[in-house]
Amino acid sequence: MKQLFFIAVLGLAATLTQAQNVTVNSETKPNTDFSRYKTYAWASQVDSKLDPGYYFLNDLVLKKQIREAVGFAMDGRGYKLKRQAPDLIVNFRVFDKPTTIKGYTGSGSNYFSSSEVQTLGDEKDIEVQAGTILINLIDTKTSQAVWQGLASGLTSNNGFDRQQGKIREAINLIFNKYPYRADKL
Repeated sequence: MKQLFFIAVLGLAATLTQAQNVTVNSETKPNTDFSRYKTYAWASQVDSKLDPGYYFLNDLVLKKQIREAVGFAMDGRGYKLKRQAPDLIVNFRVFDKPTTIKGYTGSGSNYFSSSEVQTLGDEKDIEVQAGTILINLIDTKTSQAVWQGLASGLTSNNGFDRQQGKIREAINLIFNKYPYRADKL
């Protein structure tokens, strides 16, 4: 019985240690009225089969897991999936290699492509580690990112940690930084 208890404690400690390796950050565009957002749609990159780019992980199973977890988080906050004329476009990327991306202070970022996100503000460099999931919410009327969240440190000995539980945990931690709801009156 003591052995079983000791093994359970070690397993819990290992899980907590792994969870502590994940770093989560978010940015919100200043002066954004989130109460006007009620619907969302997926960015074209999320709907396409492959994610072209040297730094992005091309894994269709992982992409599906992330899409389901992000959709669950959006739906759980009262947002409705609406393919025609949504309020927000949801985009995400998985970085397989460390890189520096361009961002903008105070107003989001445009590293996805100039046609998907347009921004204003002072340019800044953002260091992204290998094993990072980055989520952007883009206002469809202004084409500006109004919120972004990222989780980094999702690596194991074999590269990016593809465990479904780890992915869900990371998405949950990211959306814990998103205090807005569509169903709040």
